[in-house]
Amino acid sequence: MATWNFEWLTLKGDQRAGVRHQDDYQQLSSIFVQLASDVLAFQEVDSPEALARVIPTEAYNVYFSDRYAALKDSTQSQQLTGFAVRKDWKVDDPRDLRQIALPGFFGVPSLRYGTYIVVTPPGQEPVHMLSVHLKSGCFKQAQASRSCEKLRKQFSVLADWVREHGDKNILIAGDFNRYISEKQDPFWQQFRQSLLDDASRPTNIINVTESVRARCKARRYNWRTQTWNQVMYSRLIDHILVSESLASRWQYSFQHHFAYHNVMNFRLSDHCPVVATFKPQ
Repeated sequence: MATWNFEWLTLKGDQRAGVRHQDDYQQLSSIFVQLASDVLAFQEVDSPEALARVIPTEAYNVYFSDRYAALKDSTQSQQLTGFAVRKDWKVDDPRDLRQIALPGFFGVPSLRYGTYIVVTPPGQEPVHMLSVHLKSGCFKQAQASRSCEKLRKQFSVLADWVREHGDKNILIAGDFNRYISEKQDPFWQQFRQSLLDDASRPTNIINVTESVRARCKARRYNWRTQTWNQVMYSRLIDHILVSESLASRWQYSFQHHFAYHNVMNFRLSDHCPVVATFKPQ
């Protein structure tokens, strides 16, 4: 199982960070092959055509956010969530977790949907999975900023979804835009404790990427100077959360670090993929 925010994986050419050439896609595809993941939760992908430049469609089925149907003809690139799953695995594709987009008074969402699928590996029990991309701008602070308030509401929506599926195998993966692995993070503590304290169905959710060492080398485009800058992200915002039933099968987790040469010579992403490995039942 892996999660990867591709940073504007798009073929539309309207995003400077999304302009890639054939050799860039080949490098991304090579990294995906190295991950050898049966399931990938992805974020910031505009279309199946863009994803097909990275993921071999002869080996994987792709499940996009429900928003894709409404946005596929847009001339502007979209940041959509979704999954790629090996073709010999059974998958059900229910409706997205739309509430996590925090729709306004007229029902228009301001944020990204959580893509929801139910995956049944061969000879195993189903796993209810979400691919999420939460609100940015509240990485560690707890003050009442607009970004933090939205992120807090999104964690509340996630908690409600977990309660609804608490008797099942659960996996939530993606870009949380929050350092929830760090000691006593208030958002993570409140989320987890609210589930444990539920009198009707206490649920233990575990972050199996909690101890992953983040050392993601990348390049970021600086709009002010119109140059690419080298960066090193040493704090993790991409996580994989699982129910206790799956945590008992968890073996190890890691972040795939891009080679320095590849970062400097190819347009990759400002996120390194994060991988969790589980024992079969």
